[in-house]
Amino acid sequence: MDMMKSRIALVYDITFSLRTPLLLRTGDGDDIADNTIDKTPDQNLHINGYVWASLIRRALSRLEKGAELTHDIGKYNDAKEDKGVSCLWCESSIEPLHDSDYRYGIQVHRKWGATTTGAMFTEENVPAGLRLHLKGVWFIPESTNGMQSIDDIGQAFAQALWVIDQGIENIGGGWSYGFGRLKFESGQTWQLDLTQSAHRQTLFPAGARCPDSLMATPVDLPVTPPAIITPWKTYQIQFQIAPGQLMAIHTRYPILERDDLPDEAPDTFVFQRRYWNPDTQKIEPQFVIPGKAIRQALFSTQIERRLKSEGHTICDEKPKGCGCIRCQWFGSTNQGGILAVLDAPVIGHQTDILHRIQLCEHSQQNINLFSGEYLKQGTFTATVMVDETLADANPGLAMTYLEELLHELKPGNAPPGWHRIGATSTCTGQLQLNHLEGPVTNGGCHA
Repeated sequence: MDMMKSRIALVYDITFSLRTPLLLRTGDGDDIADNTIDKTPDQNLHINGYVWASLIRRALSRLEKGAELTHDIGKYNDAKEDKGVSCLWCESSIEPLHDSDYRYGIQVHRKWGATTTGAMFTEENVPAGLRLHLKGVWFIPESTNGMQSIDDIGQAFAQALWVIDQGIENIGGGWSYGFGRLKFESGQTWQLDLTQSAHRQTLFPAGARCPDSLMATPVDLPVTPPAIITPWKTYQIQFQIAPGQLMAIHTRYPILERDDLPDEAPDTFVFQRRYWNPDTQKIEPQFVIPGKAIRQALFSTQIERRLKSEGHTICDEKPKGCGCIRCQWFGSTNQGGILAVLDAPVIGHQTDILHRIQLCEHSQQNINLFSGEYLKQGTFTATVMVDETLADANPGLAMTYLEELLHELKPGNAPPGWHRIGATSTCTGQLQLNHLEGPVTNGGCHA
């Protein structure tokens, strides 16, 4: 777009909150994390304007009335002609970071099912609940300065916010593991006449607000879901710990905000994440089953086992450029998948400490004593989203396999211990399916 031919600009001031933790990697590490989040020198959260522009573009590309607008955002097409600057400009966001959280991970060899030696890592993330602010300016080319075109752009932008609110698009990394989902809170927009100097002066200063001479219009999400050209499916799956079972995603260190620590601290604790409560303005602990654990240990492992038994050629080492059906569905180190699972908060949790011994396989004498905290009761609902953008990945077949796997999780449909996750899964971690809702076409997450 030729900036000099633009006479009108639409300014948007949008407030989101984080439905799920944000994984905005920098590639740098520190004394605690192998990967830290993007922060300013004074330790506030920094979200680059490109992150916001990319989010808006991806959301628009799913809309019947928005896909055409994406051609003027950035230089993503193969056209040889120079289209100038993008019509959408987004300001970088600087947000107060009350505290950060950490996720500890391991790499499990898909062929042998054992932890890869040395493949342990820690990633810093932003706790869910934090408020984020997006300021964007949409420059209207001179040829489309008619009111109808401005109304169309405003309608498409509101629909894009609806797509973002559903949770299919995210910011930052970890889409497959439920990171970076946003909830629309509020918004306003106003129109600038770029032929007036007073209006132009409000364009780019950080944090600039609507001029007193103008009236800001509230931005509301559409009541009726918009027409979608690249759909997705959403499942809400309620699990419970099977009766008489224990389960835990373990961590060696409890979070500082936990106030119910056992009198005798065990060697490992049930995983909790930090959550920013905007009402109390405090960081609070929350028992969750990480979406990554459900996706990888429960879905990916079991579906890969079935694919191999049916004769599909499935890679073992995640080679670069792999096109096997398993990697198309669940991704690899070089490409993303089409199936995402969000963290599942545990409701009605109860924990217990299990003391165990390790016996020498020759003398049968005790050689190690250790203890671990486990969940012994609780239900949790996982949101599963299947992106149908990549038709070549056969998302319909992926959903068939997923639904048949979920049927096995109902009581009496699989041998005891066949489906389990978490620590010491040789004897704990069995799940049971309570309720399945979906698939809902273009449905939203409830995180």
